Amino acid sequence: MNHHPDLTPGVMAGLSWFYLLAAIINAAAAGYISYSELVSEGASREGLAPKTRKMPGWLKNSTWAFYLFGGLAMLVNMKLAFWLLTAGSVVLSIFSAADAAFFAEHSAEHGDGKPSLDDHQPAVGLGGPINRAIISSVWAMCAMVFGIMGATYALGAEYAMPQVFRDAIDSASGPTSFFTLSTLAFIALIVYRRFLSSGVVAWAGLNLSLLFFGLSMTDYDFRDIVTKPDNVPIIGLIYLVAYFTWLGLRRAVINDARMARGLPNLEELGAEKTLTWPDLVYTELIALVIGTVALILWAIALQAPLEQPASSTQAPNPSKAPWYFLGLQEMLVYFDPWMAGVVLPTFIIIGFMAMPYIDTNKAGNGYYTIRQRLFAYTTFQYGFLVLWVVLILLGTFLRGPNWNFFGPYEYWDLHKLEPLNNVNLSDIFWIQWLRQSRPSAILLREAPGILLTVGYFTLLPALMYLAFFRKYVAEAGIIRYSVLAMLLLFMASLPIKMVLRWTINLKYIVAIPEYFFNI
Repeated sequence: MNHHPDLTPGVMAGLSWFYLLAAIINAAAAGYISYSELVSEGASREGLAPKTRKMPGWLKNSTWAFYLFGGLAMLVNMKLAFWLLTAGSVVLSIFSAADAAFFAEHSAEHGDGKPSLDDHQPAVGLGGPINRAIISSVWAMCAMVFGIMGATYALGAEYAMPQVFRDAIDSASGPTSFFTLSTLAFIALIVYRRFLSSGVVAWAGLNLSLLFFGLSMTDYDFRDIVTKPDNVPIIGLIYLVAYFTWLGLRRAVINDARMARGLPNLEELGAEKTLTWPDLVYTELIALVIGTVALILWAIALQAPLEQPASSTQAPNPSKAPWYFLGLQEMLVYFDPWMAGVVLPTFIIIGFMAMPYIDTNKAGNGYYTIRQRLFAYTTFQYGFLVLWVVLILLGTFLRGPNWNFFGPYEYWDLHKLEPLNNVNLSDIFWIQWLRQSRPSAILLREAPGILLTVGYFTLLPALMYLAFFRKYVAEAGIIRYSVLAMLLLFMASLPIKMVLRWTINLKYIVAIPEYFFNI
């Protein structure tokens, strides 16, 4: 049992600055909603009256003064810097919400009813305009809450995620629930994509993730795993993947709605060309400088995750592959090494190579769309997000010593034992169902698994053709369809094998250890 304290002075100081950063970005969001032009992608400005609302000069100057002096104070006194930055966030959030409410009331009383840039102009397909007063007030309230949480830590008060919540999350955690929830979340992403592509919904999700992450950092075991130098980039991976997935989803939803109305897509609207020199080269140079500075600061702040020299007599526990191979390492739990390490990666590479030749749908070239490429989008995103990124996260944060699964707040106990009673399909068929000993002849013993595997790769393609792929076969031909079907079946074999392991403890469908052949 781990007895390290959850909260230390260093942790509390770090959390105070973490919540201050969350307060600053929410105060900035409140100001943006209150004062900026809110014209979404592809929305027309034609016929709109000019924008009349603007941030008062005193508010702009005072906010910049607080942030400027707060930044300079970091060189002298971190506590003074904290309170100056907190004060700037409080001032910005309060007056942004108040001004948004004032503008809304003034417009209702004195406006002429004509649309203007003071109103939110939504993108086609994303619903109606947002209420600036309400949304600005919500983000201002979030800024105040995060600011209070940060100030509480700065004043020395200790509070952490209640232990009952941590125990409940740990008890509900497991590879089954983790993978199942990920699959359900992916289905919700596709079904409710119009709702989720809203900027308000995305920002709310960001705030919830910051709140959850901050409270989770009060747990020593969670913090010990997350803050390992080689795990920190994976946190950035989560937010980057989430952001770019949302961005692509949003543009696809807008494009689908626009094309359904006969309007050009967003990519056709912004078709102007840019010169390679000097515009592109200058942009790349600036990006290079920023990236170099970021890497230097990263190297100074975070120690390189170097371990002891490799030794054949002592291996780390858990022994993990590089993060980009953790998905393959997770496959080793469910497949024989030759299958997880050779066959499936080979088919992944072959699939990417074959995709341009088996894809007959020319829609979506040069623009985002989901409706016109629903099958391709869903298949690729499920393979990437659920069968790759989710398995990386599982292997990074939830697989501990002896490759056991641990809850996010559970201590990684080297002595944890999980008794497993995995059985092969031949054991289930002959011993459990027929209640007799397994035959000694290999082919007879493994006949159920062999027949099931052959049927999986022969009958399912025919059923898939009858149910979904008649039109594709007519366009692409039987050979390209056969390649596509094999790739889909190999892709589906991973979640199928995972479900079978979790439900009936199935180890191998075909088990021939005499010749090192197991499926």
